[in-house]
Amino acid sequence: MNTACAILAGGQSVRMGRDKATVKFRGKTLIKTVYENVKNEFDEIFIVSSMHVSFDDIDAPIVRDIVPIQTPMVGIATALIHSDRPRVFVVACDMPFVSREAIHSLINGNEDEDIAIPMVEGYYEPLHAVYSKSCLPHLLRLIGLDRLKISGVFPYVKMRVVSDEACFRDKLGNLVFSNINTIEELRSIDPDRTE
Repeated sequence: MNTACAILAGGQSVRMGRDKATVKFRGKTLIKTVYENVKNEFDEIFIVSSMHVSFDDIDAPIVRDIVPIQTPMVGIATALIHSDRPRVFVVACDMPFVSREAIHSLINGNEDEDIAIPMVEGYYEPLHAVYSKSCLPHLLRLIGLDRLKISGVFPYVKMRVVSDEACFRDKLGNLVFSNINTIEELRSIDPDRTE
């Protein structure tokens, strides 16, 4: 396969008030849930984080961010630099509903595109997308300019936008890109939490 998978786990988790990657979700950590959902789809998986040394029961190396700035753009650039593959599927560690079908809707596209990205109800999902190494010069330039919004790279690259696919929701209607920012959001989808 020419696409690796990078799980971004270096966010500040300000609204959660604690490290999101290690928060429990249905009996496992969030990052373990994401890892188990992607591990059979890729033969190269790694975690991008400058906050962690290891995770229990996750057999994936941890790569430190290229610069000490906690932003998804830096995580994506780090993933592209680290991987030997021409493309990297990037997913946030707090997206527990990531699915095989949604992943394949992105990685099975044309290889000449720079980014394959979902769009739902008019909004891009940049932390559940495929990035080509051809994005790297643009990302590094924007990081150097302190322009850190991922959408800032879009005007400079060739994009394939995958819109409102049925596979973007699970059987209960949860968006596969739903991320968990607060304890309240976590409780709303995991009512049996004990902590």
